[in-house]
Amino acid sequence: MGIGNLLKKAAKTNGGAKKSKSTTPQIDRPDLEEAIKKWEEGKKMEKDGKAMRVQAEGVILPEAEEERLRISVTDGKHHSSVRVNGKVTISTQNKYSPIGTEHEETIRKVVGDKFEEFFKEKTNVSLKPSLLSDEEAMGKIVEAVGEENFMRFFEVKQSLTPTQAFHEQRSTSKEIYEMFESLNDQGIVNPYKAAVKK
Repeated sequence: MGIGNLLKKAAKTNGGAKKSKSTTPQIDRPDLEEAIKKWEEGKKMEKDGKAMRVQAEGVILPEAEEERLRISVTDGKHHSSVRVNGKVTISTQNKYSPIGTEHEETIRKVVGDKFEEFFKEKTNVSLKPSLLSDEEAMGKIVEAVGEENFMRFFEVKQSLTPTQAFHEQRSTSKEIYEMFESLNDQGIVNPYKAAVKK
């Protein structure tokens, strides 16, 4: 059995698993009911507003893009933006979804001798995160490129991140919470804001 078939079979098998009951603690706070209603209304308005914008963009974008192209051809220069009715600006960017190298021949057939002008190969190389904590593997890499060349070949950024133990224990231990508070007050350890969701 090929790997593709194996993955499909595993997905079908796992798809029938029953949803486990939530272990999230339930709290009842009638004093928060008004704020919850406002949050729910805001969420609905946000969804409705987004749907309205998407629908309007479906009408505006193709028309504005046609006009942008016409003006660019007439002026003989690329205009990346147009202002519509003095109210909204429609902009294009030189950003495209990644194109797999398996499409190179197809692209070459379409653009011909303009390929080198219109397309370039982009390569990103990164180390697997597991290698970064493997001293033996990192030692071999440094040895292979030479310590003097390491900074020339690799861009290194380091940071500290709280562990799951710190995150959980700041909720369950007064001592750890006080440590967190001290670091938070100094602007060093700043957790993301808690999310509200339905």
